Amino acid sequence: MKPKKWIALVLGFIAAPLGFLYVDAPRWSAISLVVGLVAGLASFLLPDASLELAFGLLSVALGVFWALRAYRFAAASAEGEVRRWYSRWYGLTAIAAVAVVIVSLLRIFLYEPFRAPSTSMQPSVMRGSNLLVQKWGYGHFSTMGVRLGSAEMSAPIQRGDIMVFDYPRDPSTTYLKRVVGLPGDQIVYHDKHLFVNGVDVRGKALGEYLDAERLVYLKRYREKLGQTEHDILINDSATPWHGSSAYDLPGQCTTEHETIRCTVPAASYFVMGDNRDNSLDSRYWGFVSAKAMIGKVVYIVAPRS
Repeated sequence: MKPKKWIALVLGFIAAPLGFLYVDAPRWSAISLVVGLVAGLASFLLPDASLELAFGLLSVALGVFWALRAYRFAAASAEGEVRRWYSRWYGLTAIAAVAVVIVSLLRIFLYEPFRAPSTSMQPSVMRGSNLLVQKWGYGHFSTMGVRLGSAEMSAPIQRGDIMVFDYPRDPSTTYLKRVVGLPGDQIVYHDKHLFVNGVDVRGKALGEYLDAERLVYLKRYREKLGQTEHDILINDSATPWHGSSAYDLPGQCTTEHETIRCTVPAASYFVMGDNRDNSLDSRYWGFVSAKAMIGKVVYIVAPRS
């Protein structure tokens, strides 16, 4: 049976590889798939707000081009022509299902992309940065905000790791912070200094840093947590610690004036943002359970602007 032109048009626009398979044009299906993958990779590697509109317009233009091309293939097909299995409804359904399963398995068990939503991790992670998060080893089987299951964590978390996790107060919200305390660690935050097991982890001053969004100058310091060195930002004009008046800290934490002391319990972690005076973190709502850890950030692509 001759392929219907309107189906070719719709499939060509919303799912070009399937649209071309429907009209028995596997070469064009492969071309559209490769172009789509390249465009997706470019979008991930160029997380620039000024380019989002360009990528959107390019996607629409490509969709129209693919749709018209598939329509022409359908119009040119002959009546009574034998159609291959992949152009039939059951073949297309099977191929689409396999593709969805493969992509879902990759995102659930191996790697998943995220985007940094705030400035709390500056200067290490800028707002709008694209992140590649390692999922395997952390036992958090989820994708696109939907949790499907869990298992015991097998990948060790180290001090200094940047982790994506479920916000303890609202697990439907995803947070991004740096691990500063492991189970059993003694954490003290006093006078804008972080002490881990009695050691002040702040290093040398690196000069001033301009927060372009708030138009304020912050002080930049080098910090070392285990084998990880990174930079933190301090706002001298901000209150050293805002207290827990709006949040109930767990019993393993005590507060006094502008000091917080915590003993990290088993299977839990103390996390903080690198932008210390602009981060809602463990100083305010306590620890992150190992079960809430989604994965570790292994690759960061910062926006150009």
